[in-house]
Amino acid sequence: MASLHLSEEALHNKPDQLGFQTGHSNFATPSSGAQSLLPSDNDGEAKSKKCSLDGVRQLDPEVSRDQGTRTTVTWDGPADPSNPRNWPGRQKWINVFLISLQGTLSPIASTILALGSLQIASDFSLTDPYTPALPVGLYVLGLGIGPVLVAPCSELYGRRIAYITCFTIFTILNVGCALAPNITALSILRLLSGMGGSAGPSLGGSSIADMFHPKERGRAQAVYSLGPTTGPVIGGLIGGFIVYYTGNWRWMMWVMAIASGTTAFAAICFQRETYGPILLQWKKKRLESEKPNISYQTGHENHGKGLLRRAFTRPMRLLFTSPICAFMSLYLALIYGILYLHLITITLLFGSTPIYGLFSYRWTDGTTGLAYLGAGLGSMIGIAICAKFLNRSYNYMARRYEEKHDHPGHMPEFRLPFMQVGLTIVPAGLIMFGWSAEKQTHWIVPLLGACIFGLGMLMSYVCIHTYLTDAFEQYAASALAAAVVTRCLLSCVFTIVGFQLYRRLGYAW
Repeated sequence: MASLHLSEEALHNKPDQLGFQTGHSNFATPSSGAQSLLPSDNDGEAKSKKCSLDGVRQLDPEVSRDQGTRTTVTWDGPADPSNPRNWPGRQKWINVFLISLQGTLSPIASTILALGSLQIASDFSLTDPYTPALPVGLYVLGLGIGPVLVAPCSELYGRRIAYITCFTIFTILNVGCALAPNITALSILRLLSGMGGSAGPSLGGSSIADMFHPKERGRAQAVYSLGPTTGPVIGGLIGGFIVYYTGNWRWMMWVMAIASGTTAFAAICFQRETYGPILLQWKKKRLESEKPNISYQTGHENHGKGLLRRAFTRPMRLLFTSPICAFMSLYLALIYGILYLHLITITLLFGSTPIYGLFSYRWTDGTTGLAYLGAGLGSMIGIAICAKFLNRSYNYMARRYEEKHDHPGHMPEFRLPFMQVGLTIVPAGLIMFGWSAEKQTHWIVPLLGACIFGLGMLMSYVCIHTYLTDAFEQYAASALAAAVVTRCLLSCVFTIVGFQLYRRLGYAW
Protein backbone atom coordinates (compact mmCIF):
# COMPACT_ATOMS: atom_id res chain seq x y z
CA MET A 1 0.00 0.00 0.00
CA ALA A 2 1.48 3.32 -1.06
CA SER A 3 2.09 5.61 1.88
CA LEU A 4 0.79 9.15 1.72
CA HIS A 5 2.64 10.19 4.85
CA LEU A 6 6.08 10.86 6.21
CA SER A 7 8.18 8.12 7.72
CA GLU A 8 7.76 7.41 11.39
CA GLU A 9 11.21 8.80 12.13
CA ALA A 10 10.35 12.03 10.36
CA LEU A 11 7.05 12.26 12.18
CA HIS A 12 8.74 12.28 15.54
CA ASN A 13 11.99 14.08 14.85
CA LYS A 14 11.73 16.47 11.89
CA PRO A 15 10.14 19.87 12.55
CA ASP A 16 8.05 21.21 9.74
CA GLN A 17 9.23 24.34 7.97
CA LEU A 18 5.77 25.78 8.38
CA GLY A 19 6.29 26.29 12.08
CA PHE A 20 4.67 23.13 13.43
CA GLN A 21 5.41 19.45 13.76
CA THR A 22 3.25 16.69 12.36
CA GLY A 23 2.91 13.25 13.80
CA HIS A 24 2.50 12.19 17.41
CA SER A 25 3.06 15.22 19.58
CA ASN A 26 5.04 15.13 22.78
CA PHE A 27 2.45 16.93 24.87
CA ALA A 28 -0.13 14.20 24.41
CA THR A 29 2.24 11.34 25.14
CA PRO A 30 2.95 10.86 28.83
CA SER A 31 6.44 12.15 29.33
CA SER A 32 9.18 10.04 30.78
CA GLY A 33 10.70 13.24 32.09
CA ALA A 34 11.49 12.22 35.62
CA GLN A 35 15.12 12.90 34.79
CA SER A 36 16.58 16.36 35.45
CA LEU A 37 19.75 18.21 34.63
CA LEU A 38 20.62 20.29 37.69
CA PRO A 39 23.38 22.95 37.65
CA SER A 40 26.20 22.80 40.14
CA ASP A 41 26.66 25.62 42.63
CA ASN A 42 29.26 27.79 40.90
CA ASP A 43 31.11 26.11 38.02
CA GLY A 44 28.04 25.87 35.72
CA GLU A 45 28.46 22.13 35.10
CA ALA A 46 25.25 20.11 35.04
CA LYS A 47 24.82 16.76 36.67
CA SER A 48 22.06 14.19 36.14
CA LYS A 49 19.71 13.65 39.00
CA LYS A 50 16.29 12.06 39.51
CA CYS A 51 13.57 14.65 39.87
CA SER A 52 11.08 14.49 42.67
CA LEU A 53 7.46 13.68 41.80
CA ASP A 54 6.76 17.27 40.74
CA GLY A 55 6.38 16.13 37.13
CA VAL A 56 8.98 18.62 35.89
CA ARG A 57 12.29 18.48 34.04
CA GLN A 58 15.06 21.06 34.72
CA LEU A 59 16.97 22.41 31.72
CA ASP A 60 19.02 25.31 30.35
CA PRO A 61 20.77 26.76 33.44
CA GLU A 62 22.02 29.73 31.41
CA VAL A 63 18.48 31.11 30.98
CA SER A 64 17.39 30.58 34.57
CA ARG A 65 16.57 33.16 37.18
CA ASP A 66 17.52 33.45 40.84
CA GLN A 67 19.00 30.00 41.59
CA GLY A 68 20.11 29.47 38.00
CA THR A 69 17.54 26.82 37.16
CA ARG A 70 15.05 26.46 34.31
CA THR A 71 12.32 23.92 34.94
CA THR A 72 10.19 22.34 32.21
CA VAL A 73 6.72 21.23 33.33
CA THR A 74 5.60 17.80 32.09
CA TRP A 75 3.10 15.12 33.06
CA ASP A 76 3.73 13.25 36.30
CA GLY A 77 4.65 10.02 34.54
CA PRO A 78 2.67 7.80 32.13
CA ALA A 79 -0.30 7.43 34.50
CA ASP A 80 -0.75 11.11 35.43
CA PRO A 81 -4.52 11.49 36.06
CA SER A 82 -4.41 15.11 34.88
CA ASN A 83 -3.47 13.93 31.38
CA PRO A 84 -6.80 13.75 29.44
CA ARG A 85 -5.74 10.40 27.97
CA ASN A 86 -5.71 8.99 31.50
CA TRP A 87 -9.11 10.33 32.52
CA PRO A 88 -11.77 7.83 33.61
CA GLY A 89 -13.93 6.60 30.75
CA ARG A 90 -16.98 8.35 32.16
CA GLN A 91 -15.34 11.78 32.06
CA LYS A 92 -14.06 11.23 28.54
CA TRP A 93 -17.49 10.26 27.24
CA ILE A 94 -19.20 13.20 28.98
CA ASN A 95 -16.88 15.45 27.01
CA VAL A 96 -17.49 13.46 23.82
CA PHE A 97 -21.26 13.75 24.33
CA LEU A 98 -21.16 17.54 24.83
CA ILE A 99 -18.81 18.03 21.88
CA SER A 100 -20.98 15.79 19.69
CA LEU A 101 -24.10 17.71 20.71
CA GLN A 102 -22.52 20.98 19.63
CA GLY A 103 -21.28 19.31 16.45
CA THR A 104 -24.85 18.17 15.73
CA LEU A 105 -26.85 21.33 16.45
CA SER A 106 -24.76 23.52 14.14
CA PRO A 107 -25.36 21.35 11.03
CA ILE A 108 -29.04 21.00 12.00
CA ALA A 109 -29.29 24.80 11.83
CA SER A 110 -27.80 24.74 8.33
CA THR A 111 -30.76 22.98 6.70
CA ILE A 112 -33.60 23.64 9.11
CA LEU A 113 -34.62 26.65 7.01
CA ALA A 114 -34.50 24.74 3.71
CA LEU A 115 -38.16 23.71 3.86
CA GLY A 116 -39.13 27.17 5.07
CA SER A 117 -37.73 28.94 1.98
CA LEU A 118 -41.19 29.36 0.45
CA GLN A 119 -42.48 31.00 3.66
CA ILE A 120 -39.41 33.26 3.75
CA ALA A 121 -40.00 34.27 0.14
CA SER A 122 -43.64 35.03 0.94
CA ASP A 123 -42.91 37.03 4.12
CA PHE A 124 -40.24 39.18 2.46
CA SER A 125 -41.92 39.39 -0.99
CA LEU A 126 -39.10 37.63 -2.85
CA THR A 127 -39.65 36.48 -6.43
CA ASP A 128 -36.29 35.15 -7.70
CA PRO A 129 -35.10 31.57 -6.92
CA TYR A 130 -31.69 32.55 -5.51
CA THR A 131 -32.44 35.02 -2.69
CA PRO A 132 -34.58 32.64 -0.55
CA ALA A 133 -31.63 30.21 -0.58
CA LEU A 134 -29.20 32.81 0.79
CA PRO A 135 -29.94 32.18 4.51
CA VAL A 136 -29.00 28.52 4.04
CA GLY A 137 -26.03 29.13 1.75
CA LEU A 138 -24.52 31.93 3.83
CA TYR A 139 -24.90 29.89 7.01
CA VAL A 140 -22.86 27.08 5.43
CA LEU A 141 -20.32 29.68 4.31
CA GLY A 142 -20.10 30.87 7.91
CA LEU A 143 -19.42 27.31 9.04
CA GLY A 144 -16.44 27.37 6.67
CA ILE A 145 -15.08 30.79 7.65
CA GLY A 146 -15.35 30.27 11.41
CA PRO A 147 -12.74 27.49 11.80
CA VAL A 148 -10.02 29.73 10.34
CA LEU A 149 -10.32 31.79 13.53
CA VAL A 150 -11.66 29.25 16.01
CA ALA A 151 -9.08 26.48 15.44
CA PRO A 152 -6.00 28.67 16.09
CA CYS A 153 -7.68 30.19 19.15
CA SER A 154 -8.29 26.69 20.53
CA GLU A 155 -4.58 25.92 20.12
CA LEU A 156 -3.55 29.17 21.80
CA TYR A 157 -6.13 29.52 24.57
CA GLY A 158 -7.72 26.08 24.96
CA ARG A 159 -10.62 24.06 23.57
CA ARG A 160 -13.15 24.72 26.33
CA ILE A 161 -13.16 28.50 26.05
CA ALA A 162 -13.49 28.21 22.27
CA TYR A 163 -16.51 25.87 22.52
CA ILE A 164 -18.34 27.87 25.18
CA THR A 165 -17.70 31.30 23.66
CA CYS A 166 -18.71 30.23 20.16
CA PHE A 167 -21.85 28.41 21.23
CA THR A 168 -22.99 31.28 23.43
CA ILE A 169 -22.62 33.64 20.46
CA PHE A 170 -24.41 31.07 18.30
CA THR A 171 -27.36 31.08 20.70
CA ILE A 172 -27.66 34.87 20.72
CA LEU A 173 -27.48 35.09 16.93
CA ASN A 174 -30.23 32.48 16.54
CA VAL A 175 -32.47 34.74 18.60
CA GLY A 176 -31.54 37.56 16.22
CA CYS A 177 -32.46 35.39 13.23
CA ALA A 178 -35.87 34.67 14.74
CA LEU A 179 -36.49 38.42 15.03
CA ALA A 180 -34.99 39.44 11.67
CA PRO A 181 -37.14 42.17 10.01
CA ASN A 182 -35.99 41.57 6.42
CA ILE A 183 -34.03 39.21 4.19
CA THR A 184 -30.85 41.31 4.46
CA ALA A 185 -30.77 41.12 8.25
CA LEU A 186 -31.63 37.41 8.18
CA SER A 187 -28.86 36.63 5.68
CA ILE A 188 -26.20 38.57 7.61
CA LEU A 189 -27.21 37.06 10.95
CA ARG A 190 -27.19 33.57 9.42
CA LEU A 191 -23.64 34.14 8.14
CA LEU A 192 -22.51 35.26 11.59
CA SER A 193 -24.36 32.43 13.36
CA GLY A 194 -22.64 29.94 11.06
CA MET A 195 -19.29 31.35 12.15
CA GLY A 196 -20.38 31.16 15.78
CA GLY A 197 -21.57 27.57 15.44
CA SER A 198 -18.41 26.37 13.71
CA ALA A 199 -16.57 25.24 16.87
CA GLY A 200 -18.51 21.98 17.23
CA PRO A 201 -18.05 20.70 13.65
CA SER A 202 -14.39 21.81 13.41
CA LEU A 203 -12.82 21.11 16.82
CA GLY A 204 -14.41 17.77 17.73
CA GLY A 205 -11.79 15.59 16.05
CA SER A 206 -8.92 17.39 17.76
CA SER A 207 -10.65 17.16 21.15
CA ILE A 208 -11.05 13.41 20.68
CA ALA A 209 -7.35 13.18 19.81
CA ASP A 210 -6.60 14.95 23.11
CA MET A 211 -8.44 12.25 25.08
CA PHE A 212 -7.89 8.99 23.19
CA HIS A 213 -4.84 7.13 21.94
CA PRO A 214 -4.80 6.39 18.17
CA LYS A 215 -5.77 2.74 18.61
CA GLU A 216 -8.77 3.76 20.77
CA ARG A 217 -10.19 6.83 19.04
CA GLY A 218 -12.05 5.15 16.18
CA ARG A 219 -15.26 4.57 18.18
CA ALA A 220 -15.30 8.06 19.70
CA GLN A 221 -14.65 9.60 16.28
CA ALA A 222 -17.55 7.60 14.82
CA VAL A 223 -19.94 8.80 17.53
CA TYR A 224 -18.86 12.42 17.08
CA SER A 225 -19.10 12.24 13.27
CA LEU A 226 -22.79 11.37 13.54
CA GLY A 227 -23.52 15.07 14.12
CA PRO A 228 -21.75 16.76 11.19
CA THR A 229 -23.04 14.13 8.75
CA THR A 230 -26.60 13.53 9.95
CA GLY A 231 -27.19 17.02 11.37
CA PRO A 232 -28.23 18.41 7.96
CA VAL A 233 -30.57 15.45 7.56
CA ILE A 234 -32.15 15.99 10.98
CA GLY A 235 -32.50 19.70 10.24
CA GLY A 236 -34.51 19.03 7.12
CA LEU A 237 -36.64 16.45 8.91
CA ILE A 238 -37.68 18.58 11.89
CA GLY A 239 -37.83 21.76 9.80
CA GLY A 240 -40.54 20.23 7.62
CA PHE A 241 -42.76 19.42 10.59
CA ILE A 242 -42.17 22.78 12.31
CA VAL A 243 -43.19 24.78 9.28
CA TYR A 244 -46.12 22.46 8.57
CA TYR A 245 -47.64 22.69 12.05
CA THR A 246 -46.79 26.32 12.85
CA GLY A 247 -46.86 27.88 9.38
CA ASN A 248 -44.09 30.20 10.57
CA TRP A 249 -40.40 29.80 9.69
CA ARG A 250 -39.37 31.91 12.71
CA TRP A 251 -40.24 29.05 15.04
CA MET A 252 -37.39 27.09 13.47
CA MET A 253 -34.95 29.70 14.76
CA TRP A 254 -36.60 29.80 18.19
CA VAL A 255 -36.22 26.02 18.47
CA MET A 256 -32.52 26.32 17.57
CA ALA A 257 -32.02 29.13 20.10
CA ILE A 258 -33.59 27.07 22.91
CA ALA A 259 -31.59 23.93 22.04
CA SER A 260 -28.27 25.78 21.65
CA GLY A 261 -28.80 27.78 24.86
CA THR A 262 -29.42 24.61 26.84
CA THR A 263 -26.32 22.99 25.34
CA ALA A 264 -24.14 26.02 26.08
CA PHE A 265 -25.26 25.95 29.74
CA ALA A 266 -24.46 22.22 29.98
CA ALA A 267 -21.01 22.83 28.47
CA ILE A 268 -20.29 25.55 31.02
CA CYS A 269 -21.21 23.18 33.84
CA PHE A 270 -19.69 19.88 32.71
CA GLN A 271 -17.22 20.27 29.84
CA ARG A 272 -13.54 20.13 30.80
CA GLU A 273 -10.42 21.39 29.09
CA THR A 274 -8.65 18.67 27.07
CA TYR A 275 -5.76 20.44 25.30
CA GLY A 276 -2.46 19.26 26.79
CA PRO A 277 -0.36 22.44 26.37
CA ILE A 278 -3.03 24.54 28.10
CA LEU A 279 -3.28 22.07 30.99
CA LEU A 280 0.50 22.17 31.37
CA GLN A 281 0.44 25.98 31.36
CA TRP A 282 -2.13 25.85 34.17
CA LYS A 283 0.15 23.49 36.05
CA LYS A 284 3.06 25.87 35.46
CA LYS A 285 1.11 28.77 36.99
CA ARG A 286 0.26 26.64 40.03
CA LEU A 287 3.92 25.68 40.52
CA GLU A 288 5.03 29.30 40.12
CA SER A 289 2.67 30.37 42.89
CA GLU A 290 3.96 27.57 45.12
CA LYS A 291 7.68 28.08 44.31
CA PRO A 292 8.18 31.64 43.05
CA ASN A 293 11.98 31.37 43.22
CA ILE A 294 12.07 28.82 40.37
CA SER A 295 11.63 29.66 36.68
CA TYR A 296 9.22 27.30 34.89
CA GLN A 297 8.51 26.63 31.24
CA THR A 298 6.24 24.21 29.34
CA GLY A 299 7.72 24.35 25.85
CA HIS A 300 4.32 25.56 24.56
CA GLU A 301 4.32 29.18 25.72
CA ASN A 302 2.73 31.87 23.56
CA HIS A 303 5.54 34.12 22.33
CA GLY A 304 4.24 37.32 20.82
CA LYS A 305 2.95 38.25 17.42
CA GLY A 306 5.06 35.70 15.55
CA LEU A 307 3.27 32.79 17.19
CA LEU A 308 -0.12 34.44 16.68
CA ARG A 309 0.62 34.95 13.00
CA ARG A 310 1.73 31.36 12.53
CA ALA A 311 -1.28 30.04 14.43
CA PHE A 312 -3.89 32.04 12.52
CA THR A 313 -2.36 31.28 9.11
CA ARG A 314 -1.67 27.60 9.84
CA PRO A 315 -4.99 26.20 8.49
CA MET A 316 -4.52 27.90 5.12
CA ARG A 317 -0.82 27.03 4.94
CA LEU A 318 -1.70 23.42 5.62
CA LEU A 319 -4.35 23.45 2.93
CA PHE A 320 -2.04 24.89 0.26
CA THR A 321 1.31 23.36 1.21
CA SER A 322 0.49 19.92 2.63
CA PRO A 323 -0.56 17.46 -0.13
CA ILE A 324 -2.06 15.12 2.46
CA CYS A 325 -4.28 17.79 3.96
CA ALA A 326 -5.20 19.24 0.54
CA PHE A 327 -6.19 15.89 -0.99
CA MET A 328 -8.25 14.75 1.98
CA SER A 329 -9.92 18.16 2.28
CA LEU A 330 -10.89 18.26 -1.39
CA TYR A 331 -12.43 14.80 -1.37
CA LEU A 332 -14.28 15.54 1.87
CA ALA A 333 -15.55 18.77 0.29
CA LEU A 334 -16.81 16.83 -2.72
CA ILE A 335 -18.86 14.27 -0.79
CA TYR A 336 -20.12 16.89 1.70
CA GLY A 337 -21.13 19.20 -1.13
CA ILE A 338 -22.98 16.33 -2.78
CA LEU A 339 -24.78 15.72 0.52
CA TYR A 340 -26.11 19.29 0.51
CA LEU A 341 -27.01 18.97 -3.16
CA HIS A 342 -28.93 15.82 -2.27
CA LEU A 343 -30.75 17.60 0.56
CA ILE A 344 -31.87 20.28 -1.90
CA THR A 345 -33.15 17.52 -4.18
CA ILE A 346 -35.55 16.35 -1.48
CA THR A 347 -37.72 19.47 -1.73
CA LEU A 348 -37.89 19.01 -5.51
CA LEU A 349 -38.34 15.24 -5.73
CA PHE A 350 -40.68 14.75 -2.77
CA GLY A 351 -42.35 18.17 -2.49
CA SER A 352 -46.12 18.55 -2.64
CA THR A 353 -45.94 20.67 -5.82
CA PRO A 354 -43.70 19.99 -8.87
CA ILE A 355 -41.20 22.78 -9.54
CA TYR A 356 -39.30 23.68 -12.73
CA GLY A 357 -41.12 20.95 -14.61
CA LEU A 358 -39.31 18.23 -12.63
CA PHE A 359 -41.00 15.03 -11.50
CA SER A 360 -42.26 14.96 -7.88
CA TYR A 361 -43.69 12.21 -5.70
CA ARG A 362 -46.06 14.87 -4.24
CA TRP A 363 -45.66 14.11 -0.54
CA THR A 364 -47.49 16.53 1.74
CA ASP A 365 -45.51 19.34 3.36
CA GLY A 366 -45.37 17.64 6.73
CA THR A 367 -44.08 14.34 5.41
CA THR A 368 -41.64 15.76 2.85
CA GLY A 369 -39.03 15.94 5.60
CA LEU A 370 -39.28 12.18 6.10
CA ALA A 371 -37.45 11.74 2.80
CA TYR A 372 -34.32 12.98 4.57
CA LEU A 373 -34.32 9.71 6.49
CA GLY A 374 -32.86 7.90 3.48
CA ALA A 375 -29.41 9.44 3.87
CA GLY A 376 -29.93 9.62 7.65
CA LEU A 377 -30.51 5.88 7.97
CA GLY A 378 -27.42 5.18 5.86
CA SER A 379 -25.37 7.43 8.11
CA MET A 380 -26.65 5.61 11.21
CA ILE A 381 -25.63 2.27 9.70
CA GLY A 382 -22.24 3.78 8.87
CA ILE A 383 -21.81 4.93 12.47
CA ALA A 384 -22.52 1.41 13.74
CA ILE A 385 -20.03 -0.11 11.28
CA CYS A 386 -17.31 2.44 12.10
CA ALA A 387 -17.83 2.08 15.86
CA LYS A 388 -17.49 -1.69 15.62
CA PHE A 389 -14.79 -2.16 12.99
CA LEU A 390 -12.67 1.01 12.63
CA ASN A 391 -10.48 0.31 15.66
CA ARG A 392 -10.27 -3.36 14.67
CA SER A 393 -9.10 -2.41 11.17
CA TYR A 394 -6.49 -0.06 12.60
CA ASN A 395 -5.18 -2.66 15.06
CA TYR A 396 -5.08 -5.32 12.33
CA MET A 397 -2.91 -3.08 10.14
CA ALA A 398 -0.70 -2.29 13.14
CA ARG A 399 -0.16 -6.01 13.79
CA ARG A 400 0.73 -6.61 10.14
CA TYR A 401 3.19 -3.74 10.28
CA GLU A 402 4.81 -5.15 13.41
CA GLU A 403 5.09 -8.63 11.86
CA LYS A 404 6.71 -7.22 8.75
CA HIS A 405 9.13 -4.75 10.37
CA ASP A 406 9.76 -6.47 13.72
CA HIS A 407 8.82 -3.38 15.73
CA PRO A 408 5.49 -1.77 16.61
CA GLY A 409 4.22 1.19 14.63
CA HIS A 410 1.23 3.53 14.58
CA MET A 411 0.74 5.31 11.27
CA PRO A 412 -2.20 7.33 9.90
CA GLU A 413 -2.15 5.16 6.78
CA PHE A 414 -3.61 2.31 8.81
CA ARG A 415 -6.98 4.11 8.34
CA LEU A 416 -6.86 3.96 4.52
CA PRO A 417 -8.16 0.42 3.82
CA PHE A 418 -11.38 1.13 5.72
CA MET A 419 -11.72 4.48 3.97
CA GLN A 420 -11.36 2.87 0.55
CA VAL A 421 -14.46 0.77 1.23
CA GLY A 422 -16.46 3.94 1.85
CA LEU A 423 -15.09 5.59 -1.28
CA THR A 424 -16.36 2.67 -3.35
CA ILE A 425 -19.87 2.76 -1.84
CA VAL A 426 -20.48 6.51 -2.45
CA PRO A 427 -20.78 6.45 -6.28
CA ALA A 428 -22.97 3.33 -6.19
CA GLY A 429 -25.53 5.11 -4.01
CA LEU A 430 -25.45 8.26 -6.16
CA ILE A 431 -26.08 6.32 -9.38
CA MET A 432 -29.04 4.49 -7.84
CA PHE A 433 -30.55 7.70 -6.46
CA GLY A 434 -30.15 9.85 -9.57
CA TRP A 435 -31.26 7.45 -12.25
CA SER A 436 -34.15 5.95 -10.29
CA ALA A 437 -35.49 9.47 -9.70
CA GLU A 438 -35.09 10.29 -13.39
CA LYS A 439 -36.97 7.12 -14.40
CA GLN A 440 -39.71 7.85 -11.82
CA THR A 441 -39.48 4.46 -10.12
CA HIS A 442 -41.15 3.68 -6.79
CA TRP A 443 -40.10 6.20 -4.11
CA ILE A 444 -38.32 3.52 -2.09
CA VAL A 445 -35.64 3.09 -4.78
CA PRO A 446 -34.16 6.61 -4.67
CA LEU A 447 -34.35 6.53 -0.88
CA LEU A 448 -32.44 3.24 -0.90
CA GLY A 449 -29.83 4.90 -3.11
CA ALA A 450 -29.66 7.79 -0.64
CA CYS A 451 -29.19 5.29 2.18
CA ILE A 452 -26.26 3.65 0.37
CA PHE A 453 -24.74 7.06 -0.33
CA GLY A 454 -25.11 8.04 3.34
CA LEU A 455 -23.37 4.83 4.40
CA GLY A 456 -20.36 5.41 2.16
CA MET A 457 -20.21 9.11 2.96
CA LEU A 458 -20.16 8.49 6.71
CA MET A 459 -17.42 5.85 6.47
CA SER A 460 -15.30 8.17 4.31
CA TYR A 461 -15.96 11.15 6.56
CA VAL A 462 -14.95 9.34 9.76
CA CYS A 463 -11.80 7.88 8.21
CA ILE A 464 -10.66 11.19 6.71
CA HIS A 465 -11.17 13.05 9.99
CA THR A 466 -9.40 10.32 11.95
CA TYR A 467 -6.57 10.23 9.40
CA LEU A 468 -5.98 13.98 9.68
CA THR A 469 -6.17 13.75 13.47
CA ASP A 470 -3.60 10.94 13.54
CA ALA A 471 -1.33 12.75 11.09
CA PHE A 472 -1.23 16.17 12.72
CA GLU A 473 -1.94 15.35 16.42
CA GLN A 474 -1.08 18.62 18.24
CA TYR A 475 -2.22 20.73 15.28
CA ALA A 476 -5.17 18.53 14.37
CA ALA A 477 -7.54 21.47 14.94
CA SER A 478 -5.83 23.45 12.18
CA ALA A 479 -5.79 20.50 9.79
CA LEU A 480 -9.48 19.82 10.41
CA ALA A 481 -10.21 23.54 10.04
CA ALA A 482 -8.66 23.45 6.57
CA ALA A 483 -10.95 20.53 5.71
CA VAL A 484 -14.02 22.28 7.12
CA VAL A 485 -13.29 25.49 5.18
CA THR A 486 -13.01 23.57 1.90
CA ARG A 487 -16.14 21.48 2.37
CA CYS A 488 -18.29 24.39 3.54
CA LEU A 489 -17.26 26.65 0.66
CA LEU A 490 -18.27 24.01 -1.87
CA SER A 491 -21.46 23.21 0.05
CA CYS A 492 -22.37 26.90 0.07
CA VAL A 493 -22.04 27.08 -3.71
CA PHE A 494 -24.07 23.88 -4.22
CA THR A 495 -26.78 25.16 -1.88
CA ILE A 496 -27.27 28.40 -3.78
CA VAL A 497 -27.06 27.03 -7.35
CA GLY A 498 -28.63 23.63 -6.62
CA PHE A 499 -32.14 24.45 -7.81
CA GLN A 500 -30.91 25.85 -11.11
CA LEU A 501 -28.54 22.91 -11.54
CA TYR A 502 -31.39 20.41 -11.28
CA ARG A 503 -33.63 22.55 -13.51
CA ARG A 504 -31.05 22.50 -16.31
CA LEU A 505 -29.65 18.96 -15.96
CA GLY A 506 -32.43 16.93 -14.31
CA TYR A 507 -32.03 14.39 -11.52
CA ALA A 508 -29.82 11.87 -13.31
CA TRP A 509 -27.01 14.19 -14.38
